Amino acid sequence: MSGYVGDLSPKQEKALEQFREQAGDLLGRDDSDHACLRWLRARNFDVQQAKNMLQKHNSTRKQHNLDTILKDYQPRPFIKKNLIGGCCGFDKNGGPIWVYPFADLNVKALLRGASAADILEHMTYRCELSIKLMEEQSKKLGRNIETHTVIFDFGGFSIIQSLQPDALSLLSGFISLYEANYPERVQEVIVINAPALFTVLFNLMKPLLTGRTLQKISIFGKDNWKEYLLERIDDDQLPVHWGEYLLERIDDDQLPVHWGGTKTDENEDPMCRSLITVATPIMEEEYKGTGMSKAEEMTWITIDRRVVHEVPIEVANSDHTLCWQFETEQHDIGFSIRWQTATTRCAGNSRRSNTISASPLYAAQSRST
Repeated sequence: MSGYVGDLSPKQEKALEQFREQAGDLLGRDDSDHACLRWLRARNFDVQQAKNMLQKHNSTRKQHNLDTILKDYQPRPFIKKNLIGGCCGFDKNGGPIWVYPFADLNVKALLRGASAADILEHMTYRCELSIKLMEEQSKKLGRNIETHTVIFDFGGFSIIQSLQPDALSLLSGFISLYEANYPERVQEVIVINAPALFTVLFNLMKPLLTGRTLQKISIFGKDNWKEYLLERIDDDQLPVHWGEYLLERIDDDQLPVHWGGTKTDENEDPMCRSLITVATPIMEEEYKGTGMSKAEEMTWITIDRRVVHEVPIEVANSDHTLCWQFETEQHDIGFSIRWQTATTRCAGNSRRSNTISASPLYAAQSRST
């Protein structure tokens, strides 16, 4: 059985009943069967794991004020101008369509002008906005809408930028955040114009994605279908051109002209730039000094050749996240993270600790962050 409302096995029905009993006070305002089943499907109907997942999600909502983010959040001008993507309409299922056009995106400049926390906050805002749109669509159409379609267009983008450590860290951070807090919200992820190196990036991210999410990812090259992890779809059932594939899932009046539809925005723009932020050149004056979220708290040092500079950080709680920002002015600097257990006093008043490398050595290039 699929695990959706109206298609539950006796075992799944029992799990739903138990989940309501054990986690009913955690559900908040959305306590429908549809909501319960999203958490259960995400954990293969393991009631305790689904409950634990929901508890962690509620902690995240409280910590980051997600219940009021749609009302209170105001993006920085740099984020609003340069963080690509937007919602342009609704798919044939009724869910929102989010398009991310990567053409001409300068990842390095983006990350110099915005911290990872800034970007993750804005992406979380978009997730919450998408859920609001789903709720509005559910009322409008008179049926449950709980998923969205996401289109990633890598045409005109140098994907090697995404393989840099800071970009990989940001991407993995968002995927982990999304999988932990927005389970079963994807109708389909459609990747178009995927270059050959996309396989490298995708293989790095796969361990962070659930099996259910992987089954919802469709990948196309510049012209033809790339056979890729779609066990649920046979090759002979797929059209060869991604434009046809999109129009099977999205009405043409909901898809911008640039991607094969007929939709334009109020300015008759075929890319609907009033709805979808596209990459534009980022000038140095835009990001100079803005990437450091608390520049006044930064420490400026000069590191001589063959000298090691250590910055000890005490981690008081296991659920804390270690974040760092640095910028180099001249020459290359080696950067790594090492974890050291708490130092203990041993016999003879000597001190002993255990130090383990927590990351590979990263050669930070001049003027990088």
